[in-house]
Amino acid sequence: MPMLEAKNATMQFGGLIAVNELNIEINEGEIVAIIGPNGAGKTTAFNMITGVYTPTIGSILFNGKCLNKMKPNKIAELGIARTFQNIRLFKNLTVLENVLIANHLRLKSGLFSSVLHLPNAQKEEKEMLEYSLSILECTGLLEHKDDIASSLPYGLQRRLEIARALATKPKLLLLDEPAAGMNPKESEDLTEFIRQIRNQFDLTILLIEHHMQLVMGISERIYVLEYGTTIAHGTPTEIQNNKAVIKAYLGEEE
Repeated sequence: MPMLEAKNATMQFGGLIAVNELNIEINEGEIVAIIGPNGAGKTTAFNMITGVYTPTIGSILFNGKCLNKMKPNKIAELGIARTFQNIRLFKNLTVLENVLIANHLRLKSGLFSSVLHLPNAQKEEKEMLEYSLSILECTGLLEHKDDIASSLPYGLQRRLEIARALATKPKLLLLDEPAAGMNPKESEDLTEFIRQIRNQFDLTILLIEHHMQLVMGISERIYVLEYGTTIAHGTPTEIQNNKAVIKAYLGEEE
């Protein structure tokens, strides 16, 4: 059974069909990319998976469980985390505080225990701190733990957003244009970083990306969208040689 499955998932806004009958399967442990020109429906697909939108038609399944009409926080609790095309950090908080906040998703002690500093709450808070520090160490951010998030270089802010997502202990990580705005060296480092966290955290990764060198270098399979419709699916080599994909990106000579 696939970890993630979209079955004829369609998202319609009035008369506009943003995604049309999306059918994808993501297996455990894979790195899979969704690519396509601007306006192809890629982020809309992410929003359906994470509960921002409920498909107008069709369904999204995660480990066999239907996500339709489920709230984003409940989907996150199941084990799906995401990053955003536009970085959404708590910019005035420290690097460590950003990761600590994400840990609260897994807290079991209630407000009463926390306010009174009961032993179970204190134990959880200690474990949460230790886990957050271990995430920062694994992602190369430990030396920046006390830095304000907005003071980090752009590439490290991107890495922090991924670290914060990892703090929720996901099974499936969705990366929305993680290389956006990066220079070639940063993109190269990111490629290796994604491979590292996939192996280290036993992740399945689905990403949207325009940076073709990163996509072709890291993806095991690729789905290509155009105007909300899937026009191709295959390995990087198959996608590079697909005439419909070439036409979508480069146009067709008269």
